[in-house]
Amino acid sequence: MKIFSYLVVGLFIASALTGCTKNVLDYGETEKLTSDQALLKINYASYYYNNRAIAIKINDKRVSNVITARTPFPGGGYNTGGSSTADFLSVTPGNLKLSIILPKKKDDGTDSLVLYSTTFQIQAGKNYVAHITDTAAFTKNALTEESFVRPDTAYCKYRFINLMPNVPSVDLYYGTSATDNTKDSLIAGNVNYLNITNEIKLRSAQSKTWKIRPAGAAITTATVLANYTSASTFLNQRVYTIFASGYSGITTAPRRPYVSFFLIR
Repeated sequence: MKIFSYLVVGLFIASALTGCTKNVLDYGETEKLTSDQALLKINYASYYYNNRAIAIKINDKRVSNVITARTPFPGGGYNTGGSSTADFLSVTPGNLKLSIILPKKKDDGTDSLVLYSTTFQIQAGKNYVAHITDTAAFTKNALTEESFVRPDTAYCKYRFINLMPNVPSVDLYYGTSATDNTKDSLIAGNVNYLNITNEIKLRSAQSKTWKIRPAGAAITTATVLANYTSASTFLNQRVYTIFASGYSGITTAPRRPYVSFFLIR
C-alpha cells in the first residue's frame, strides 16, 4: 500500500552552456493513481488513559507504524502527533475492514489485542477520512468524503468535525488571543457529535487563536474547552480538517480537550 503526497514542484531552467549535462531529478519510486483506486486517511482520536500505542490494519494487513492518539495517519497535522503533510493511503474500493490493534509489548508484527474493528464501503475515485473516537465498547467512527479542490489564492478552506464524546454539540470560534474574547467570531455553530460542517472559506495569512466551546455557551474564557494558535493553520490555498477531541471536564493529557488540524490538500 503506497502513500501519495501531493507535491508542487518548481522547475528552474538555466541557459544551457556548451559541454554541460542536464540535471536529472530523482523523486524515487512513483505510481500514478488510477480511477479504480480510492484514497483514505485515518484520524485516530481514541483517548485511552495510558495513551497506548496502536497500529492500524486495513483488510487484516498492518499499514501504519505504531502511533498514539490524536495522530492522523498518514500525514499528521497541527496540534497532533506525526508530521504535517497532506498524505493519504491508496486503497482498493469495495468492502474495507479497518482495525485498531494493540501490538505486543515486544512488537513482532502480531496483535496483542484488537481494540476496534469496523467496515466501510469505499467507492473508486473518491477520497475519504475515517475518524475514530472514544474507547473500548463506546468507540465510534465517522467516514467523511473529501474534496481536493483548492480555494482561490489568498484563501484557505476548512471543514470542522466534533469528535468529543461527552459534548453533544460544540461551537468553533477564532479570536485575537486565548484570553481576549471581545473579538471572538463564530466560525461554526452547534456542530453535533460525529457531524462535520460544510466548507468554510477564510482569508489566509491570519494571526488568530482557534477556540471551541459547548454549543451556545457564553463568550468567556471560562467556557473555552480548548484553544490553539498557529500560523500554519492559515496557509495559502490549503484545505484543512479541524477536529475537536478529548473529554470535557478532564484537564490533563492525554484525555483533555484539544482543537487540532490536518491537511487534506
